[in-house]
Amino acid sequence: MNPIIYNFVLKLLRDCAKTGTKSPQLMLLGDPRQEIYQFNNADKRFLTHCRDLFPGQYIKNGKVHDRTWVEINQMVSFRMTSKIAKFINRQLLRTSKTPIGTIKDHPDDPLPRYVVCDAYDRKPFEELKRLLETPGIRPEDILIMAPSLRSAHSAVRDLANLVALELPEVRIHIPIDDDSSISERASAGKIVFASYHQAKGIEREAAILFNFSSSYYDFYDRHPASLTDVSNVQYVAVTRAKKHLVLIHHYEDDYLPFINPSTLSKYCKRPTTMKVRPYRTEQEIEQIKMPKHRWKVTDLTRNIPETVLSSCFEELDLEMVREPNPWRVWPEPETSIGEGEWEVVADITGTAVPAIFEYQHRGTCELVTFVMDEIEKGSRPSKRRGSIERARPIDLLPEKYTDHMISINNRLEKQGLKISDILFMANVSNMLQSGYIHKVLSIPLDGYTWFTGKHSDAAFNILENSISEKARYEVFVGHKFTDVKAGEKGVSVVGRVDLFDYARMWELKWTGALRPEHVLQAALYGVISKRTTIKRFHEQEYQDNQPLIKQKGASKRKTKVKIQLEIDYEDLADERLQLKLKRKSNYLLHIPTGQKIKISPILSGKRDGFIEVLRKLVNAKIEPPPLAISDKQFLAEAKLGFPSIVGKCTVPPWLSPGWANEKRERGRKSRKRKKTDVL
Repeated sequence: MNPIIYNFVLKLLRDCAKTGTKSPQLMLLGDPRQEIYQFNNADKRFLTHCRDLFPGQYIKNGKVHDRTWVEINQMVSFRMTSKIAKFINRQLLRTSKTPIGTIKDHPDDPLPRYVVCDAYDRKPFEELKRLLETPGIRPEDILIMAPSLRSAHSAVRDLANLVALELPEVRIHIPIDDDSSISERASAGKIVFASYHQAKGIEREAAILFNFSSSYYDFYDRHPASLTDVSNVQYVAVTRAKKHLVLIHHYEDDYLPFINPSTLSKYCKRPTTMKVRPYRTEQEIEQIKMPKHRWKVTDLTRNIPETVLSSCFEELDLEMVREPNPWRVWPEPETSIGEGEWEVVADITGTAVPAIFEYQHRGTCELVTFVMDEIEKGSRPSKRRGSIERARPIDLLPEKYTDHMISINNRLEKQGLKISDILFMANVSNMLQSGYIHKVLSIPLDGYTWFTGKHSDAAFNILENSISEKARYEVFVGHKFTDVKAGEKGVSVVGRVDLFDYARMWELKWTGALRPEHVLQAALYGVISKRTTIKRFHEQEYQDNQPLIKQKGASKRKTKVKIQLEIDYEDLADERLQLKLKRKSNYLLHIPTGQKIKISPILSGKRDGFIEVLRKLVNAKIEPPPLAISDKQFLAEAKLGFPSIVGKCTVPPWLSPGWANEKRERGRKSRKRKKTDVL
């Protein structure tokens, strides 16, 4: 619970009182150790201090009585075995006065396995195979977790790719990102991969945890509240296993600070003899913990506290140019890939739709060009991590997939692309971004059929009303800002804009509804386009009078000469520049409903709203969280509604997922009342 939800609950109770209803009897359930959303002001004290925060009264025999709270502590786990609980109590919660009890105590239950190994090599794969060969363990009984599934530092990607290549009969489910929910239908019968946060509420017979080492604090939790006990997020991850728990410790990382290596073997089985040999010097560790100054647009806008979100919206001028349609273009977000097997494809559709539109209107497809560029780069190792060289995902695919890409490129040259071709290339493009190959391998080459002409016609009716035929698609943009700092360094921000149409920048979304972070993404692209040279974007280019040239290479693609737009966006006193900047505009378009938002910065003197949004987002990422206020201050804030945390609502109501339906329903009721009045 956070202050906003708390205020809502109090309002609900007050509204009950206004109707003459007596104060309802409340029951609060929770585990203070599983409060993991501190970044959004969640606080365990809403549970532990409920007596002061949720007063209640009831009437009996005509007299008003105060309700009294009864506290019932449940410290017994009905999930995990006694051996897992003992490991947690003696290694992770050594200073805790409330150890975990358990009802499961069988001498044949296995000890947790503490595996010191090269996490980027085959040992985690061997541990997974051992679990799959264990009697009674099915793929759907296994949960694999890492602090982040998308981080460049996570070895979980290597394991997932090994499973996809060497155990094709074993299906795996990997969520689209670290925040999305796990689809029950798409994950059925599969090994589930999840971030620590996503795993909350899930339990499995067996669980494998990555980054159970100092790397967790080096890369993911740089401002821990305590180092004497396990963090809440790690605690949630460790407690997902019912019987089999495997902890992966990369040998080049140190032990977690609360682990006692000298007694570890009492509570764990240690199947390897590999020694822990931290390779980083203190100076390198300090360098790692320096404020991050290179960011992707999508990373900056993920997991933003509501207070920061509201503050960012105060810097923006938002205009809803077009309201959402009462109907929507919405093919199934999941597709069947076999009997009883499903795969999430909403992300593929979202990547493919602009590319399909581009091809049908221009005969070009930047998406295909991007994928073919990756093939032409040739096989080479990607980033090193310690002593590990990691192969590029495109080099891991069997040859038939590369052949299929080349065939698609040939069809592009002959203007014979099909929708299924672009859907496949969108899947490959997403693979190149995420590093996971499983989805390309799991969907049959003839299975890209979920998005049909019916869907494309409806989507393109929406796009044609906004986008010209001369727009430029999939434009990479980036800039280093000297006036926005991360520590002492200027911040660099990069991303890929969906399209530029003359001086208009468009961010296209194929989601259930527009969300506040989508607006912030468009604002960041807006500030980059103000400050930097944008390749393949120049007003003269829209005359389309340059001859096409052949490019040497395997794909023999046709392309245009890149023309660079050189403008010094730093000189805000230049009147000619101001005129050009006024012509630039930024739009957010929700393709399924046609909802269109114009996003502009609020300008005041030399203050630029877009720059302020960037500064606030960077600070939210790099600054340590504020120190927790004392219990006395917390209760005092609660009495006033948490004024230092809960500000005015700056996010427009039309960014609420149910806003369009609510508006239509109000309109229907209004028309019905008017009709009744006439009668």
